Order: sequence, then C-alpha cells, then structure tokens
Amino acid sequence: MNKITALLFLTIILPFPKTQDTQSIIEWSKERRLKWSDFKGTPDEEILAYALTAYKIEILPSDVLVDENNNIQNYDLLTVVANFYSNHSWVHTKSDYLLTHEQLHFDIAALYAYKMKTEFRKLKKQKVANFDAYTKVYAELWAECRKTQATFDNETNHGQLIEENDRWIKKINEKIDKLE
Repeated sequence: MNKITALLFLTIILPFPKTQDTQSIIEWSKERRLKWSDFKGTPDEEILAYALTAYKIEILPSDVLVDENNNIQNYDLLTVVANFYSNHSWVHTKSDYLLTHEQLHFDIAALYAYKMKTEFRKLKKQKVANFDAYTKVYAELWAECRKTQATFDNETNHGQLIEENDRWIKKINEKIDKLE
C-alpha cells in the first residue's frame, strides 16, 4: 500500500445482508468506545487509507409492516440506532489519535440517530403512522449527517490538523454529554 502523508479516514455505508453476525455489530453508547480490536475486516489495499469504518443509522424494528393506506403497523415501536460493523471495518496503521478520529465519526452518526429518534417521538406523539413521514425525517437527517461527516474530514484534513480535530472533538462531545 502506498503510504500517504495525511491520515485518511473513510466512512462507508454498505447494504449488509440480513444474516449479519450480531457479534460483529456494536450499537453506539456513551459508555462503549471503539477499540482497534473492533476493526476486524481485512484492509483493502486498493484504498489509500489508514482505516475504514463502516456504520449504519438504522430504523428498528427493521421489518415494519405498512398497510394499504401507507400507515406503519405498530409505528409506536419505531426507534433509531447507530451501529458500527466490525467485520466491514479495518485498520492498516494504528494510532491513538486516529482511533479518536474514527470514534468521532461514529459519535457524529450517533448524534444524528438521536435527532432522528427525537423527530420520530414527535411524530408518534401526534399519532402519525404514515410511512412517508418517517422516511422523510430519516432521509433529511441522513443527508445532513453525511454533510457533517464530510465537513469534519475537510476541516480537519482527515484528522491531520490537530487543533481543528480537537475543536471538533470538544464540540461533538459537548453535544453527546447533553443526550438523554
């Protein structure tokens, strides 16, 4: 693999098969931080990066039923989580600082999952069961999440600009500390 001077972080979202090994999925929580041992995938030598993190923001339950009027059955059970996928995540060159950068990408995803969950609660409180209402919230906040992730990488030069990266860490951690 050609070494590059900048730390390069890639976040991917993959269509994982339903038979995904649940032991390779880590649901985000304040208490559980990523460790390099969580990155169990094989590095892709075609990608110029030191690490790759795979995560998804998922609506649960994943097998909702929608009736002929486009209403979700048991819509009151809907929730949202951010999951890290160990078997699709890998590291080529380890450093504590890179791991902090990787964690922050997962934390940003968790913040957007929380925003989605909050909007879902509002819809449920209004007794909105319409499938499109929930998917609209998800699509808008997912797009915002992806934009924030790109801004984070651009402003920090993929974690290489230490002061900028530290500013982002502080900003995101302050938001995380305010989560219910």
